[in-house]
Amino acid sequence: MNFFHLHQIYKRRIDKKLFYTLNKLSFQKSNLLKAMKYSLFSGGKRLRSSLIYTTGKVFKVNIITLDVISIAIECIHSYSLIHDDLPCMDNDDFRRGRISCHIKYGESTSLLAGDALQSLAFNVLSEKFMPNVSNLKRIKMISELSNSIGFSGMCMGQQLDLEAEKKAVNLSELETINLYKTAFLIRSAVRLVYLSSNNFSKSILSLLDFFSSSIGLAFQIQDDIFDLKKDNINIKNKKIIKKNTYPTIIGLDKSQKKIKKLYNKAFSALNSLKKEFNTNQLEELTKFIIKRIK
Repeated sequence: MNFFHLHQIYKRRIDKKLFYTLNKLSFQKSNLLKAMKYSLFSGGKRLRSSLIYTTGKVFKVNIITLDVISIAIECIHSYSLIHDDLPCMDNDDFRRGRISCHIKYGESTSLLAGDALQSLAFNVLSEKFMPNVSNLKRIKMISELSNSIGFSGMCMGQQLDLEAEKKAVNLSELETINLYKTAFLIRSAVRLVYLSSNNFSKSILSLLDFFSSSIGLAFQIQDDIFDLKKDNINIKNKKIIKKNTYPTIIGLDKSQKKIKKLYNKAFSALNSLKKEFNTNQLEELTKFIIKRIK
């Protein structure tokens, strides 16, 4: 089975789990829940969930536990996108070809929808059954996720990004923004799987961090390239120059070369992990993600 078909299996699985989770909530006819569902089921590829399920295969984590982790990560990801699109942030009217949540449901409801998805992620991670996951492990997982999306993670990345709009940044500063804003959540997805397993080694965790951070940084550059192409505009456009991204700073060709370098770093980490674990599916996932740039 090639990874495309495996990804489709994982995507269908997590979509069902997310549907079930949200359909169990009260106030099903409320605009708040409608806004949450609108954003959560807006056509996302669920690549983070595929990464979770695939990493779980490597460390032999029960798939029920992987479901819980995937639900939490997808809720956090959707919450971040809702807030990113708000007028006070990136002020985007569209997301994945559809009007943004705040355009459809209003700014106030969208703000609350993001908040509700964030809290739902932690509710799921703290209460849902995870086989062989002790309370101590669960606390470590909750701590990891909260660190990755708060002051020490995604929120700081967003703040740095907002501040960067007022000035020109160098590539080192841009990488820091991308690391905090995007890569840390992807790294956290992998860490949560490892923390839920029966393995623990600082050296293994370090390799996983190197792998997932490289993937995460590449993700952000890819998205910036997609945005540039989607809007059918060139780098000289004044609106784009105000945004600090790899393609606007170094151009498309060098940005694509940077992506390939990051994926080579990811593969080097997998090669080191291969000495102890079967990383074949993670390699296939990485190749599958690389195809997004072609």
